[in-house]
Amino acid sequence: MKKINGRGAFIDAIQDWFRQRNKFWTLISFVSLASLISLQLLLILQTETNLYIRQGIDAILVPLLALFVFSIFWRGSIATFLSLAGAACLYAGMFYVYAKAAGFPTLSPFIIHKYPGAMILESIPVASANFYFLLGMFAFILSMVIALKPSFFHAKGARFKQPYQVWASEGYLESSSSVNARQMVPVTGLLSFTECKLVAKYKYILMVIGGRTYFVSPDDWAPEGSCVIRDKESGSLLGIPKVPDGFNVW
Repeated sequence: MKKINGRGAFIDAIQDWFRQRNKFWTLISFVSLASLISLQLLLILQTETNLYIRQGIDAILVPLLALFVFSIFWRGSIATFLSLAGAACLYAGMFYVYAKAAGFPTLSPFIIHKYPGAMILESIPVASANFYFLLGMFAFILSMVIALKPSFFHAKGARFKQPYQVWASEGYLESSSSVNARQMVPVTGLLSFTECKLVAKYKYILMVIGGRTYFVSPDDWAPEGSCVIRDKESGSLLGIPKVPDGFNVW
């Protein structure tokens, strides 16, 4: 369990580090996104005069894509997935489609087919490249909306505040004078062997303590007889994950 707890503490430390610089990473996300749009517009204009303008674009494109993903991955699993998918689509739309169609390493808006006594020029499928670009930009913008404004996707009337108090064993022991109340057990002692391996991904789990429902940290202690709340259908733990999915209503 020390290994699991250490892994959870490491994840918390990473998220706290990014959260303390929230404005900075938000600015990085916007700047990198604006840079990608500007780069695409520049390529559209320059391609008309320079057929080989995309030949070295990957040296600029890849760092910009990596910078956007790095600036947003800590905000949640859905934002991370969308940013990675968007990066792949943008790379395909701005570079890979042209490179594959023209043949590496020469990038040209035309494919040259040589036949005996004839040479045919076939244009690269620009529409396909534009589709990938638009799809990638949509994924990037959607990931930013989910990361910065997740309430936009919540159903009307959904709860945005935590409905339960956070359990603190230290405060409970200080306020309790009963000997029986001091018989505390680790929260992991109330879980099954499988749940002990999965609980590291939770910041808090739901438990009933003394007839009341609390958010309880997996690393905390609880009185004997406390009950862990599980989903009725799947039997899985309920609570707040350390890496939110972007649509968490707690």
